[in-house]
Amino acid sequence: MPRRTGYAIGAPCWADCITPDLNGSREFYSALLGWEFVTESPGYQLAVLGGEVIGGFGAAPVGLPPLATWNVYLATKDAEYSCAQVGRLGGRVVMPPVPAGENGRLLLAVDPSGVTVGFWEGARAEGVVLADEPGAICGHELRVPSATRAEAFYGPMFGYRIGADGEFALDGVAHARVVESDQGRPCWLPLFGTADPADGVRRAVERGARLVRPGRGEPPVLRDPWGAEFGLVTATTP
Repeated sequence: MPRRTGYAIGAPCWADCITPDLNGSREFYSALLGWEFVTESPGYQLAVLGGEVIGGFGAAPVGLPPLATWNVYLATKDAEYSCAQVGRLGGRVVMPPVPAGENGRLLLAVDPSGVTVGFWEGARAEGVVLADEPGAICGHELRVPSATRAEAFYGPMFGYRIGADGEFALDGVAHARVVESDQGRPCWLPLFGTADPADGVRRAVERGARLVRPGRGEPPVLRDPWGAEFGLVTATTP
């Protein structure tokens, strides 16, 4: 299994699911994607596949609506600068930079399209270690009402440009796909790899998920039993 050792500035580098039912969410994704879990800190666990870290799971704070969500984090070398840029470009900071132990610092914001987006300044940990394999993150979508508005935020922030077929690229390298849609919540959507997405959809639905977007020429999108959305794409073991 190849390990990720670094990420381009602005590239998606981490994802975590904040859920009102940590145990239930763990059981769902473990059965669907084969994940195991280790405790990182009280209320926060790391998802592990084949001994490598692929994401995180956190317990939703008491008092918030009982709705889970996947958060995607973009790599930054300066969390304070990114925090200031969010405001300058019309976004809103939800949580200013805070330390995540010795691993680095993170912040959460809402972009002008209403998308929650995280920023990760890695110190000891650059981000997800295992990717692009079955069970791991194999891509991302940015679902927004207006691709132009998204580019107006992420372009000045990191240099993103929208290319052919909605590819969201940095320096000519696609890191996500922009999907214009008024359906559902605007979001950064993680896409998880599986050998057979159709079978993955079937197994997810059997465990209480709901199919949000059928996979007709694009990855199927599901909503887990607590409301967090994710996609499935074909992936094979190297």
